[in-house]
Amino acid sequence: HLRLLRADLDRCTALVESLLALARLEPQAEPLVREPVDLDAMLDGLDPEAQAAGMRIERALSVPQLRAAPALLASALRNLIDNALRYGREGGRVRIESTRLPQGGTRLAVRDDGTGVPPEQRARLGERFFRVLGTGQAGNGLGLSIVARIAALHGASLRFEDGLDGRGLSVVLDFPPD
Repeated sequence: HLRLLRADLDRCTALVESLLALARLEPQAEPLVREPVDLDAMLDGLDPEAQAAGMRIERALSVPQLRAAPALLASALRNLIDNALRYGREGGRVRIESTRLPQGGTRLAVRDDGTGVPPEQRARLGERFFRVLGTGQAGNGLGLSIVARIAALHGASLRFEDGLDGRGLSVVLDFPPD
């Protein structure tokens, strides 16, 4: 009984933390303070989580820095990588990419080779509390809505595509030029 109670408490705590994070991202009176963020340094420390999930993380960072609010960018990346690890497959991989866009902005993508999301459900992924049914994973459906809000605060677009090798899911953020 104590184990079940502990699991329920952990789920409630995660829900409250996600709701608080989302509430903090509501329209702010002050403009967003952006600074150069070293993507490689921000991603350091993620490999043990991937190894614990039986996966590997690859980095393809052709743009090493992104001008953003560091804490918000870290939150978005944590949510995206957590999702990729959670919904990925045993022995799978997650690739984090940054590339320069033709118009001068930066594309940041987190791609996996897991089960993916059917194309007809992808448009709803950024909605609050939306969850793809049948995954067998715990969650509250707020992670991608937090990412969507962070993208909007940065003026970035958010979209969902097929993942690695035609499997899984890719979450793509296109940041405007500095």
